[in-house]
Amino acid sequence: MQTLCLFIPHLPVQWERRKHPELARAALIVGGFPYERTAVLDCSEEAAVQGVSPGMPLRQASHRCPGAVFLPADEAGCAGASGEVLGLLDRFSPAVEPDGPGRAFIDISGTEQLFGPAGDLAGQVSRLILRQAGFQSRIGVAGSKFVAGIAASLASAGPLIVEGGRERPFLAPLSIEFLPLAPEATAWLKRLGLRTMGQVAGLPLNALDSQLGRDGLMAHRLANGIDQRPVTPGPGPDTLAETLSFEQPLGSLEALLTALGRLLGRLTPRLRSRYQVCHQIRLCLRSGDGRAWPHTLNLKTPSDSRPGMLGILKRHLEAASFPEGVSEIHLVLAGLHGESGRQAPLSTGTKGLQAEALQRLNSGLRERFGRNPLKRVVEIDSGSRIPERRVALVDPDAGG
Repeated sequence: MQTLCLFIPHLPVQWERRKHPELARAALIVGGFPYERTAVLDCSEEAAVQGVSPGMPLRQASHRCPGAVFLPADEAGCAGASGEVLGLLDRFSPAVEPDGPGRAFIDISGTEQLFGPAGDLAGQVSRLILRQAGFQSRIGVAGSKFVAGIAASLASAGPLIVEGGRERPFLAPLSIEFLPLAPEATAWLKRLGLRTMGQVAGLPLNALDSQLGRDGLMAHRLANGIDQRPVTPGPGPDTLAETLSFEQPLGSLEALLTALGRLLGRLTPRLRSRYQVCHQIRLCLRSGDGRAWPHTLNLKTPSDSRPGMLGILKRHLEAASFPEGVSEIHLVLAGLHGESGRQAPLSTGTKGLQAEALQRLNSGLRERFGRNPLKRVVEIDSGSRIPERRVALVDPDAGG
């Protein structure tokens, strides 16, 4: 197995800067306001160099960095951003495992013919995440989730790849704080003077087993670079996203709607292939100077219809202000759920729309089951005393 770990450092800060490009160079502290008795959730590098760190009381952070911009945590926004990233990772492998906000594992075994060596694939992943989601990321690649995860956390300018057979030398100088142990187990190792994973890997296995039990066995195994856990795909992401960029900025509503139609033309087939509907549309328009105009539209009726969603966007944009000279459009379909419980709009009063809805339903059922389980009721003998002789069930496409 070959595993790629994607890690988005400082996701809360990156998310706020994506929403507010004017804060790109500001010292930013996320978690609340200085008068609140809560802690720093995340901070930018500009705040960190002045002594601010996650977990610090907000009041203390304000004293250390008095010029910082304080913002409340946007947990829902970060969760949506993580879902958006997971949707992008699906392009590279069907086995994508979320591992908390801004972090995921991908099983990339056997993808060389599609994307090239691991280093090339990692570069494609990081560029896609930056271009379409706007996030800087770190990537680690190794033969196991444990080693790949550590490699991602230590990566800097480019992906950090740990070749097979080099796991133990790679881990040896690293702190035992990387081991996922209970605090009591870590404290016991430190009391013995053990500070690195190489020291733990060199201990007799029975000594760790007798003192720490399962934690000791796990610590010894991981410190030696042995981790056989597979990448376990999580539930599908609840967002789908696409981005369009333009060398010549768009100068009219008509051109903007044409571009939105193209984006929806990419997204709605993917939505239908997953038998899902969309509850929310997120639109972000960017001008050439980097300014952003985000819009969020909650749909009263969940939809997978390209014309329907385009109509909603058209009505919204006609009533809203948007920048002249749009150079980038980022469109997200969010709050995706299965179609169960949604009444198909058959009683539209328009035969053409009814036929189109039935045709879509027939096609979807054939694709899912290999046959169409629906039948059409045809009257044979309405006056018969035997119910079975009054009507017959025939295939929907059958004549008569």
